[in-house]
Amino acid sequence: MTTLVKIYATREEWLTAAVEEFRAVFAAQAMPIPTKVRVTCGFPSTARRSGAIGECWADTASADKSMEIMVSPVLDDPYRVADVLVHELCHTTAGAMNHGVAFRKVADAMHLVPSATKGYKATTGGDAFKQAFGALIDGLGEYPHAQLSMTTRKTQATRMLKAVCPTCGYTFRLTAKWASKGLPTCHLDGDTFALTTTGE
Repeated sequence: MTTLVKIYATREEWLTAAVEEFRAVFAAQAMPIPTKVRVTCGFPSTARRSGAIGECWADTASADKSMEIMVSPVLDDPYRVADVLVHELCHTTAGAMNHGVAFRKVADAMHLVPSATKGYKATTGGDAFKQAFGALIDGLGEYPHAQLSMTTRKTQATRMLKAVCPTCGYTFRLTAKWASKGLPTCHLDGDTFALTTTGE
């Protein structure tokens, strides 16, 4: 494996430089990248639920009409980062914000390989991608980032307690602070609410 020299100090510098390098490639396919594109290393909005590793927001969502791209910090291999970036850059081209015909055309031109299970929603850069763009990616030098694991982050336990009327089952939630001040009576039958220890 080639040892890459560190050229850029930050991930965003590397990603921005990559966008500029790929502009000419997209233009050669008559599928230009818009002028205003921002790119950052960050978790896509649906990452926890869907496992997404890249995301592109349309310029209509941006106050200054920029396309906004995020590449997940779970990635640290420059080739994988580059193919995810290229996938998202495909979305910036005309008519390709979804994974329809326009997207597929440009993704094919950029040597992205659709997933066997998710199709064009989850592409990778295969051998043809590496052959076509390996020198370009190597020329960007080391990707200045270390993989960030989502699995080691502890989920904060809820601070809300559950209070239940023992007669009718009416339920509400409250914080420990308010529970310590005393529980109210049920407006339906007058019984005092009780805290439950179940994990519901």
